[in-house]
Amino acid sequence: MKIMIAEDDPVSLALINKTISKVGKHEIIKAPGARVWELFEEQRPRIVVSDWMMPEISGIELCKRIRAFPNEMYTYIIIMTVKDRKKDILAGFAAGADDYMVKPFDVRELQARINTGVRLLNLEDRHKGLQGKLVSSRNKIRTVFDALTEEIISVDRDINLMSINEAAMKVMDGSYEDIIGAPCCTLSDKSQACFYEGTIKKMVHSGFASGNIQTIIDRFTNQEGREKIMERTAIPVKDDTGQVHTITFVSRNVTQDHRQNEEVNNLNLKLRKISSELIKKNVELEKTLRNLEQTQAQMLQSEKMASIGQLAAGVAHEINNPTGFVSSNLKTLSDYQNDMSRVIDDYRALKTTLKTIPGLDLPDAVADLLARVEASETEVDIDYIREDVGELIGDCREGTERIKKIVEDLKHFAHPGEDRLKETDINAGIESTLNVVNNELKYKATIVKELGNVPIVYGYPQQLNQVFMNILVNAAQAIEKSGEIRIVTGTVGNFVEVRISDTGCGIAKENINKIFDPFFTTKEVGKGTGLGMNIAYNIINKHGGDIHVESTLGQGTTFIIHLPVGTLSQESDEEPIEQTMLE
Repeated sequence: MKIMIAEDDPVSLALINKTISKVGKHEIIKAPGARVWELFEEQRPRIVVSDWMMPEISGIELCKRIRAFPNEMYTYIIIMTVKDRKKDILAGFAAGADDYMVKPFDVRELQARINTGVRLLNLEDRHKGLQGKLVSSRNKIRTVFDALTEEIISVDRDINLMSINEAAMKVMDGSYEDIIGAPCCTLSDKSQACFYEGTIKKMVHSGFASGNIQTIIDRFTNQEGREKIMERTAIPVKDDTGQVHTITFVSRNVTQDHRQNEEVNNLNLKLRKISSELIKKNVELEKTLRNLEQTQAQMLQSEKMASIGQLAAGVAHEINNPTGFVSSNLKTLSDYQNDMSRVIDDYRALKTTLKTIPGLDLPDAVADLLARVEASETEVDIDYIREDVGELIGDCREGTERIKKIVEDLKHFAHPGEDRLKETDINAGIESTLNVVNNELKYKATIVKELGNVPIVYGYPQQLNQVFMNILVNAAQAIEKSGEIRIVTGTVGNFVEVRISDTGCGIAKENINKIFDPFFTTKEVGKGTGLGMNIAYNIINKHGGDIHVESTLGQGTTFIIHLPVGTLSQESDEEPIEQTMLE
């Protein structure tokens, strides 16, 4: 695949070229400076990695030109820049960019984003191929229909003409563009008016009601005064749910060969087979397209989770450094405070001693100084300060320890590339997940934990944490104002059982069996993708366990997870399931 790098800085150009060359066998086109647009027109690359600020043409202008360029193949554009403000990012996407990276960039992140672009373009190419096959198939069928001598029309429930072949056009008044969508009863010539006005309406109504094929013999006198015999067959065309959406009428002229019924019947069977194959092909194509959409959505989610994991790891690293020296400084500050308290105690002892020595006549300057110090001591309330400083330092140290714990849980929860088969403490995973999603839960629910003494299981801890996170966040979202989320762990036979219950709105009975289906969601459009519970189901199934749900509408929902105690069955070499999406 051709990948063009638009970068006027030689060092950055070389680094990006080196990074992309390690991704796969791609043809890399270097476009420094003024030749950017010229090279794009000549080479037609599928992926463009462009700097924002270039002397001859900016990355934003390049995006606009590419999107306006009449190219049959889609170009995936990644903008790279030091600009990281929200309005700059939005400007990049508004100009037509597909992705946005801030410099200095992470090498693995750029490689991951290039791989994402390659996969999306491959999916586009496959989709176009399927569309081409569909168009070709339809054109072939249309050619066959137009070549037949039978009159073939399709009508909807209101007897409006939906399609027609060349033979049927000869008995209709008007051009193809004029008659499509019009009531067919008003289009036929006078010799067939009775059939279209009377019989066809009855057959259409009967076909939609029963879904059965009907055949009649229609005898009439044509405009030349000759008797004409037509065999009319009404074929209900159904969708994949079994509902009739059109009626196809096949009319054959059997005036001259009425005695050749056998031949006519064979032709009828042939037409039925063609119709059946067309429906079958349409059903298969729709199934393929649905699978393609699901695969594409899961791939996009995988990339998103990888990005989130990298971000979480980076944030954890950056937070740990300042937290570490803050914690260290607080300890030192506590030691200083203890030393200062000793000095103050010694000073007070000296002051008391000086006042109690009999006959001691202090110089006026020393006496004045002692008086000022006592006044300052009273004014600032030195005893309160000594006590409060210690408490403040203690609170700060407790806060830094809390930050360390949250960061550690975040690293374990979402660190990319470290999820492998190993001994897993289910209770520890639940505690870690609760720390990560605490902000989502604390305003909606009281968390009640009844964590039993459960044995170790073998699995992928980060994936299991994703399952717990999906269920816990869904539980919080199901609670309208305030409620309770109860987490119970225990052992049932050779399985570790996890029960997560909420007092939310519950799930309707007719939706219980659909809850783990891909793309099924009861949320409003734009607020749920329907992948979270499906991915949770796949993760638990991969671990050799099971997950099911019990719910009462208006009372709450309980998710019950069973995980086997012991090793998994020779599945440790599988690629870990990295997709995650909240319902």
